[in-house]
Amino acid sequence: MADLIISCLSQKGGVGKSTIARLIARTYAAAGWSVKIADFNTTQLTSVKWGQIRAAVKQKPHIATQPFNSPTLMKRDTADLVVADGRPDSDQTSLDIARISTLVIVPTGLSLDDLEPQLMFANELVEKGVAKHRILFVLNKTTESAVAVSEARDYLGGFDVAEQDISAKTSYQRAQNHGLALSEVGKAVGKLEERADLLAAEIVARINQMEGASA
Repeated sequence: MADLIISCLSQKGGVGKSTIARLIARTYAAAGWSVKIADFNTTQLTSVKWGQIRAAVKQKPHIATQPFNSPTLMKRDTADLVVADGRPDSDQTSLDIARISTLVIVPTGLSLDDLEPQLMFANELVEKGVAKHRILFVLNKTTESAVAVSEARDYLGGFDVAEQDISAKTSYQRAQNHGLALSEVGKAVGKLEERADLLAAEIVARINQMEGASA
């Protein structure tokens, strides 16, 4: 049985579910955990294909990826951590995943086109019984505009938003094209790697706090 389930969910595509799922998976795998990404988008299999590229280039640490269509199967998995990469526009499946997750990550861009449906999605999860403190928004594909980031945070008022955001950078995109996570972009762009590590550390710290509180 999986010791920990973290999910990356959204109402719409293109907001960074797979990106954040890979970062979380790599962080725990680097710490010695056995990790699996459960890819619920069985049409596109974005994370599964990323995992195949990663395996082909023999990138370490190893991260298993697998298509999933049943949330309950995650609880039976033998990995220490299962990271759910959800499918957009799948309300019931997303709700079922959220209910068994220790933490639900909801990524979003800064535009209202992203913020509005993501906020609506998070509110729907809460209305259906998912505790608000188990939901964390992550601002993804941010610009250099501090005002835009601040406005996005204000819009999401009432929900927790990660302190560290992820900027829209070509180096991040290219890294993932080669089976890497955001924290593996390389020394040449060390500040971007550090930024990703800070977000990952924030998520790990939140998980540790939540598990400590429930112990």
